[in-house]
Amino acid sequence: MTNPAQPVSRTYVEFDEKFLEPGSGEGEVIDKIVERLRRNNEWTFKKYKHGLRDAHSKSHAVVRGELVVDSALDPQLAQGLFATLEKRYDVIARISSTFPTIRSDQIRGIRAIAIKVLDVQGSRARKDNVSTQDFVLVNHSTFPYAGARAYLQKAMWVAWLLARVPDWLLKPFTESLAWVVSFFHIPVPYAVKLLIQPNYEILGLHFSSASAVRYGDYVAKISLVPLSEPVTELEEKPIPPNGGDDVHRAQIAEFFANNSAEYEVQVQLCTDARTIEDARLEWSDSPQRVAKIVFPQQNSDCFCRRVYADDLLSFNSWTALEDHTPLGSINRLKAKVYDASSVFRHTKNNAPRIEPTDIAQLPLCKPGQQPPCATAQQPPDNPGQQQGQSI
Repeated sequence: MTNPAQPVSRTYVEFDEKFLEPGSGEGEVIDKIVERLRRNNEWTFKKYKHGLRDAHSKSHAVVRGELVVDSALDPQLAQGLFATLEKRYDVIARISSTFPTIRSDQIRGIRAIAIKVLDVQGSRARKDNVSTQDFVLVNHSTFPYAGARAYLQKAMWVAWLLARVPDWLLKPFTESLAWVVSFFHIPVPYAVKLLIQPNYEILGLHFSSASAVRYGDYVAKISLVPLSEPVTELEEKPIPPNGGDDVHRAQIAEFFANNSAEYEVQVQLCTDARTIEDARLEWSDSPQRVAKIVFPQQNSDCFCRRVYADDLLSFNSWTALEDHTPLGSINRLKAKVYDASSVFRHTKNNAPRIEPTDIAQLPLCKPGQQPPCATAQQPPDNPGQQQGQSI
């Protein structure tokens, strides 16, 4: 029996090039998924006359912040982006819901935060020439499907429905299902469980990459959890049912008009290589802090910022350092899906794909300011790189 007074020794999975190899026939499976999801893109474009992401369509806030690497880290944690202790990076974050269409915030569902870290130097996962590192995080710690093949077999009908079922039908259905499951303790598939989870204030949620990424010499998941009191007070706090269809946007705007927010960046190192290809499996090791992100008081409900982030910026886990290459079938699926969605969206909207090189490029809006806002500034002699793919 392990002595509780002694630390538990962990053997962490070391990165191996074999983790980059696709499964047999995986490419053909992914191509089928891309083609079917394109039909959702076409359907939403006809509805809105505007190209949307095929996931994370509705943004609730776009905020600037600063990521600060901790001053002391164990060697296993001082990897990649976090290798230089006390290093500071500017970040842009987009907070969203993951539906493939614009829906009322009163509808339960998966929430997300996409973080773009600026001025990150080093070898790239896809050999691009940008200088950003993206983390796309959701409020669940594992993925509902093991890999691309399972996604094709089990998830495509869900994606089709979530793009087309009207709010007036989806909301009562999910509310009723949530009540039945809770009252009778009925087991449901994990994908369904995610869609009927409580509708809490977004700033109090815990976010995770939900699938494996390379972490320098190791493999890990990246997570973001509330740290400062103003956001920890929002953990598991339900939204008001009479708050309207854009209650998340309104609450976040009210929060940042009066508060700053701090979050811990945590790393969960992998101890079981099976979890890399099977994204459903829970990870056993506890997350460990490596940095914090500070979002200062600001105007998060800025129209010009939303246009900049929704139509021009790219948030993609494959916009990454080589040390943080996404791993596993689900992430190889995302690579093609995100790219195809990006090309569709930017082409339909006649909008360039921009990777920012300086935080000054993010539009600056004063509280209550209406368009035209202060325009995004290109730093002299260093124009924004018009590259990248987005979700």
